[in-house]
Amino acid sequence: MKKFILALALASTPALAVDRVSIYDFDQDGKVTLEDLNRYCDVDAKLFEKADKNNDGSLSNSELRTAKAYLLDKCEK
Repeated sequence: MKKFILALALASTPALAVDRVSIYDFDQDGKVTLEDLNRYCDVDAKLFEKADKNNDGSLSNSELRTAKAYLLDKCEK
């Protein structure tokens, strides 16, 4: 039973991460840019830059998860 629960948890983790990008990736290029987010709601460029920890111009699953509280919560209301 323990092995089944661990396997289920490991199998579902990547799907959850992929879903986060797919929700906000409007042009479906595999990246979430400021333009993608602004199609969903009005996101301040400075907040986007704060969320983009590696400064590559897009948000990864990890960056989206970390930035959710200050970047995306207002969009979901």
